[in-house]
Amino acid sequence: MSAAKVCNSLLSRAAAGQLGELTGLSEFTDEHQQVPAYSSALQKAEASEEGRKEQELCRITADLDKASLLTVAISFWWSDAQEVRPRPETINRIKSGDLTLYPIGVHSEASDYSATIQFSCADSNSRRNDKLLRAGLWTANTKLTGQAGRNARVTILNAAARQIARQLDCLDTANLPETFHKISDPQRSPNNG
Repeated sequence: MSAAKVCNSLLSRAAAGQLGELTGLSEFTDEHQQVPAYSSALQKAEASEEGRKEQELCRITADLDKASLLTVAISFWWSDAQEVRPRPETINRIKSGDLTLYPIGVHSEASDYSATIQFSCADSNSRRNDKLLRAGLWTANTKLTGQAGRNARVTILNAAARQIARQLDCLDTANLPETFHKISDPQRSPNNG
């Protein structure tokens, strides 16, 4: 199937284009859960220990060298809001060029193999004000490297996060914009501008 069709058409047009750029491929296979059922299970698991475990939404594979190999995996899980505090090793990875921050959600970052977006997903009827929903993307066997690869990873993950936030009725407050830029100064964060 095309990048636009993977994971039950989970990706926006821009994110599907980035999947093609990231992998250098135009046809994929996948294993995925339906977004409404997945979101409902994620919402129910929020208050339990199960909610802290990564729950895979979609696994995108490609047939390379006559073998089906993992290309991208997207998962979500809940964490405590206080776990966002910056760590010294994060600043060092940014300064060395191994990690890029993005002004998405509460905290977002991408490396050469992964991306993470942490965002608030609370509504007026929720106890989730002390919780963040984490979206994670892991890649293997991809072609695009460096900053372009990181931008592609976070674009793909943001599209998935927007779908889940929309389903959980928290898109308006999640800070998951359709378009964004990296944060160029490693000392800056989405919270302190």
